[in-house]
Amino acid sequence: MSARRPWTAGQDGERGFSLIEVVIAIGVLAGVLLSICSMFILGGRQVKGGKTMTEATALAHDLMETFDKLSYIGLYTTFGAVAADTTKSVTTTGATNPISPWRTEVERKLENGVATARLDPVGGTNFGNAIGIKMTVTVTWNELGRAQSVTLSTIRF
Repeated sequence: MSARRPWTAGQDGERGFSLIEVVIAIGVLAGVLLSICSMFILGGRQVKGGKTMTEATALAHDLMETFDKLSYIGLYTTFGAVAADTTKSVTTTGATNPISPWRTEVERKLENGVATARLDPVGGTNFGNAIGIKMTVTVTWNELGRAQSVTLSTIRF
C-alpha cells in the first residue's frame, strides 16, 4: 500500500492563473480577432469592386464590338452624324440611338450605370475628310457612394 500525502493548497508547484491574467488574455484575443474580421470586410469590398469593374469593362468591350462590323462611313452615320460633323456623342440615357438598347443591361449590372459612346475624326477636321474615327466608350456608375468609370478606345480606318 502506498502512503498518500495530504492535500494542501498554495504549494509552489500547483499555482493556477489569476483572474487578471485571464482577463488580459481574453482582451488580447479579442483585439486579434477584431483585426482579422476587419480584413475580411475589406477583402469583401475589394472582391465586389473587382467584380463590378470587370462587368463594366465587359459591357464597354461588348458595346465596341457591336459596331466593329460597320464600315467607316456606316459607323458615323449609324450614330446620326454627317460628313461635316466634328464629333458625335450618345448615351444610353438619351433618346433612341444606337446604344440605347444597352440601357437595361447597363442599369441591371451597375448601380446608376450610364454608357457613353463618342466618335471623333482622326487626321481631319470632320468625318468627311478624316482618315480614321476614334471611338471611345465610357461606362460610369456609383459604387459605395463614389463615382467609378471605365473608358475603352479604338481607332477605325
